[in-house]
Amino acid sequence: MGLFDFLFGGSVEQQIQKHAKRIKSKDTPIEDRQASAHWLAENASPAAIRGLIGRFEMDYEHGMKDTSEKEEVSQLLIGLGQAAVDPLRACLLKTEKFARPLALYAQLTSQDDAMRLTVEMIEAEATRSELHPDKRRNLLVKLADFKDVSLVAVARSALPDYDEGCRYAAVEVLAAQDETAEVREGLIGALVNPKEESTRLRARVANIACTRRWALDAEAVAAMEARPVRGFVVRDGVLVPTA
Repeated sequence: MGLFDFLFGGSVEQQIQKHAKRIKSKDTPIEDRQASAHWLAENASPAAIRGLIGRFEMDYEHGMKDTSEKEEVSQLLIGLGQAAVDPLRACLLKTEKFARPLALYAQLTSQDDAMRLTVEMIEAEATRSELHPDKRRNLLVKLADFKDVSLVAVARSALPDYDEGCRYAAVEVLAAQDETAEVREGLIGALVNPKEESTRLRARVANIACTRRWALDAEAVAAMEARPVRGFVVRDGVLVPTA
């Protein structure tokens, strides 16, 4: 047993808990947090790896030092290879700060796996209170980085979301996909939805429809004439700029 282990003492499980707590403590000197990070990586048990991932939960006031520490932890996790995949997945389903862990998950698995996990995370967030939309919104923003036919249904299901930011992000997900009838229907439906009060969302969809020269049916034309979007007008069944 080394001095480091002696100072922490207790069972291995207790030591893991102590190091996991210390690695995300702002009151702990950087050198000690780094030592705990290496200890957890060397232990390499699922619990230790989850503790190592916990460093991403804490944001240190000194930005450059915080980034450097997190990069060091990232390299330790990459070095653990496949052993880090399941702990990353478990943490991602719970954490609010998912950007770096998700990037690591993609690096250790694949972009397709990361996309599927992002969808799973969005679905998990759907069961939470509408009063806490931040993670759901940020996940939808991330989803726009991917292109897959399966994402159309995911994005369309978010269009009625209570949070305007979630709805806007869902529009961007649809806009990022290959154009299909389902994509057009989803976006035009959002544009003419009488309950949609977001000016910026309707302007964004109007711009997409204008740029892509989408033909509007009679119902959509009537809706746009009743509730026009500033900067656009319907001519011959197509949205065009007013200028």
